[in-house]
Amino acid sequence: MTKLLGSEALVQILKQEGVEYVFGLPGSTELQFMDSLEAHPEIKYILGLHESVSAAMAEGYARASGKVGVVNLHTFVGLGGAMPLLFNARDGRVPLVVTAGQQDTRVLLQEPVMSGDLLGMGKLFAKLSLEVTNAHDIPLAMRRAFKVATQPPAGPVFVSLPQNIMEESIDFAYSPTPPLSLSRRRPDGESIDRVAKLLVGARNPLLLLGDEVAKHDAMTEAVELAELTGAAVYQMFTPDVDIPATHPQYLGELGFGTQPLKEAFSSVDVLVAVGVPLFVVPFYPSDPVVTEKTRVVQISSDPWEIGKNLPLEAGIDGDVKLSLSALNEALGERMTAEARKAAAERAKKVAVKKAELSASLLERARRERDNIPIAASRLMQELAGALKPGMVLVNDSWSYSVPLRRYIGLTEPKSYYPRNGISIGWGLPAALGVKLACPERPVVAVVGDGSAMFSIQSLWTAAHYKIPVTYVICANASYRLVKLTKFLQMGSGAMHRVMGMNFAEPKIDFCQIARAVGVSGRRVERPDELGDALRSALSLEAPSVVEVAIDGGF
Repeated sequence: MTKLLGSEALVQILKQEGVEYVFGLPGSTELQFMDSLEAHPEIKYILGLHESVSAAMAEGYARASGKVGVVNLHTFVGLGGAMPLLFNARDGRVPLVVTAGQQDTRVLLQEPVMSGDLLGMGKLFAKLSLEVTNAHDIPLAMRRAFKVATQPPAGPVFVSLPQNIMEESIDFAYSPTPPLSLSRRRPDGESIDRVAKLLVGARNPLLLLGDEVAKHDAMTEAVELAELTGAAVYQMFTPDVDIPATHPQYLGELGFGTQPLKEAFSSVDVLVAVGVPLFVVPFYPSDPVVTEKTRVVQISSDPWEIGKNLPLEAGIDGDVKLSLSALNEALGERMTAEARKAAAERAKKVAVKKAELSASLLERARRERDNIPIAASRLMQELAGALKPGMVLVNDSWSYSVPLRRYIGLTEPKSYYPRNGISIGWGLPAALGVKLACPERPVVAVVGDGSAMFSIQSLWTAAHYKIPVTYVICANASYRLVKLTKFLQMGSGAMHRVMGMNFAEPKIDFCQIARAVGVSGRRVERPDELGDALRSALSLEAPSVVEVAIDGGF
């Protein structure tokens, strides 16, 4: 065995776990770790000028790379600063190992400055929250952290590391846990047969897809199920690419609120929800979202989600890709010629509806094409025209997520990363993590101006490390989503009361802020300038900002 300081052992563990980047913002309780890490340039430290920036960069990196993101924070206050963005990682089930330096355990009883209940804070967002009080336990704690972070359902793990254990010597030995295959759990045949029988007899099935489809690389199987059943296909709000947007049976994402859900499900006899919670809605529904006339099937790799909120006709617990593959096979064996004919007829009707929706969208875009402020439809069409094959799109503009998906034909898995938690400020830093995970692919981030101001420090990190992300900032000088929420809750009569929802005066000049930290910027106020501005920014091998004066109305 080799004698190492606790801080040196931690660095060796990160190396053996294949960690490429540590995202963080250090303080006095991280000095030993930082000093040891400096001797190993093969692990790159990426500094964020706010803890939320570090957390979101790690999340973006983990989602795009498929690896564990590592975040290093400064004790009680640093962990607190990162909490909003760590909640996003929790809600999105993103594997992170989050460490924070704790004060020396020998003085904790004296309540030293910046000490606190780190374990209690960790439990708010983490699957597992640990504090290492003996240096010899560092290898065990870190092995467990990496294992639990990736174990389905994945998510953040928090490890508190007191200063004194970083300074202690230990006999070091470490072996990473081999890649686990727990996410490849096969579904049971009885559940598969039950769902197949139900779908064969369905008159008006609907397929609702969620992010587990993309995470389990199950798009092909989801498309096959849609085509076998002839079902209309929807996704929930701000999803990953779970089905090509161009598929004739894909009718889009169900918008913000409960009313779109009720309308979509009103005539459905069998609802098949794949990898999506039922339901995460912001308002209390006066009437049930799903009535007793609809039989519900839920497929998920997380048994906690199955039947959590709704009574089910059937549930399938297992790897989503394997579950869909088995269901398609069973369904194909059961379907008679009559059932196949009925499914084909349903698919044709859905395709007609899709064509009508597409025509309506194009007509609206035509009417709004020359609007000033710039219409969301024009921005998204111009962006679609500027994007090149292989580009990755990051979306943190919830106000414009629906038109983004409608006008940009997202078809490829791992080409689109939306914010999948409630906390704003995600997009600017997350795009940097995505780019570090995909250095060979251009990355474009569409970010609301409210969210951009929450983590504007990210632009310094982009310039300092020369991370070439193109930022498109939707500048409507308001918290438009809050206005939309008020409209949905209280109606149009309340829309003249928008206290705390506007920040037009003084005007925020994002281009000037960008230039102040070494990032180029251009503001666009006329729609005929959009295409050139976007193409010019995308051609740069450097970070850049395109600030778009966009219409904030409904």
